[in-house]
Amino acid sequence: MSEYSWPDAMNLTVKNKVGIGTNNPEAELHVLGKLLGAAQDTSGTALRICCGKTPEGSTNWQPHGSEGIYVDVDTSACGFQSTPIYLVNMHGNDFNWETTGGSSAYERTNQSFRVYVRFPSDRDGRPNLTPDFANSKGWHIQWLAIGN
Repeated sequence: MSEYSWPDAMNLTVKNKVGIGTNNPEAELHVLGKLLGAAQDTSGTALRICCGKTPEGSTNWQPHGSEGIYVDVDTSACGFQSTPIYLVNMHGNDFNWETTGGSSAYERTNQSFRVYVRFPSDRDGRPNLTPDFANSKGWHIQWLAIGN
């Protein structure tokens, strides 16, 4: 393959590697920026994939009742026109295996969703579930959204 660079505005480089949005591709296809994939939904509409996570150790958890907490996750930067499919997981360093709810997205819109987390009510001797406790254990939400 010959060496060839497109004008800088296109950021496309060919040297056994193709870069879109970068002049220094590190893989055979290196895309830097928003990507609209070739996948389609059942109606034939192209799908967008976007992912993110809340800050580990400083997620904006809020109290919810006596046993739970919740966090609102902003996905507006993804630019979805309709509510996407959200795949959600809670991650952390300790106690997260004792929780429920960390994989469920509620109040879903094209710009956000909410996750509620709680300890089961039958656990004796467990610490109080507060936003500070959650952040001290590094609890955060990782998510993937697929839609259009």
